[in-house]
Amino acid sequence: MPSDVVQKEKRSYTFENTEWDKDWCYLRQPNSKNYLFEQNRLKLKGTEIRLDQPDSPTFIGIRQKDFNAVISCDVSLTNGEAGITLYMDEDHHYDLAIRKDESGYKVIERLNIGDIKSIENEVDLVSDNHAELIIRASHDRYTFLIHTDGKEILLGTAQTKYLSSEIAGGFTGVIIGLYAYGEGFSAEFSKFKCDYF
Repeated sequence: MPSDVVQKEKRSYTFENTEWDKDWCYLRQPNSKNYLFEQNRLKLKGTEIRLDQPDSPTFIGIRQKDFNAVISCDVSLTNGEAGITLYMDEDHHYDLAIRKDESGYKVIERLNIGDIKSIENEVDLVSDNHAELIIRASHDRYTFLIHTDGKEILLGTAQTKYLSSEIAGGFTGVIIGLYAYGEGFSAEFSKFKCDYF
């Protein structure tokens, strides 16, 4: 390597300035038919495999590289569930997602810590099937929000320590994942951004 090479610190990650086959990773053995990559958007086809299972759900992620960050992405779907997960392993992850059920579309904040799996909050989107999902990360907390109809809505917070190697075990660190769940349903992700400050 030449002696004049200077390593530049990257503080912002988007679909446009990352490479799908270098910067992003999967869980176990992904089915390539469930992923459609474009320069500025991503389409994921859901399956019946959940993030809680030690299997290969429809999931693609980028590693969290620092404590302080703002993560955002526009997500839309027609059915099923899709969103952003802060993923340590199948027993330790926090999910911010849009979900369709019999009453319509909702954004949910779900915490998964060991055997405790809890939907902490949900916000009705009424007829909308899309929203901007936002996660603010700090040393000790993740804050979960949505931006819809021109306003920002706080869903809640969660402690970062439950996704740490000291508590959850493992060695991979937290992965910022985009996922889809629900057999035969697809979701679209656009305007992904992870800014470190």
